[in-house]
Amino acid sequence: MMSPHPFRPCLLLLCAMLLAACSDQRTRNAFTENEGVRLMVGRDIPFVYDPATCQLAFSRDLREFRVHTDNMSHFVVATFIELPSFQGQTVTADLTWTTERDVLTRKKLTLEVLRIEGDQFWLWSNTGRIGLCMRVLE
Repeated sequence: MMSPHPFRPCLLLLCAMLLAACSDQRTRNAFTENEGVRLMVGRDIPFVYDPATCQLAFSRDLREFRVHTDNMSHFVVATFIELPSFQGQTVTADLTWTTERDVLTRKKLTLEVLRIEGDQFWLWSNTGRIGLCMRVLE
């Protein structure tokens, strides 16, 4: 019986890591191509803003962005240490959102500003695989 090649496990691990990185890049790119205000976690989109049934709120003083359904059953709240202002910037925020069964929070989430169009910002966390598209209302 032949013994397995000593580099085969390393090669398989490297291939798996490259495939995951490509998948993450595709997910990130797909996130920035969509125009709507929303939250994306992995490939799931737990919240999408609909102007007919949702409200947006922004406080520069509190450094906070909020979006929620009219009855508050679903929401996303992002409280920033420093507000996003330019593409390529890295910001830190506490993020809280609802799912069908729970309220989830990620503290001190690092997000990169990937895109800015007018008052709309696309933020992405590589480590959390979380995307937040928000509007800064003045």
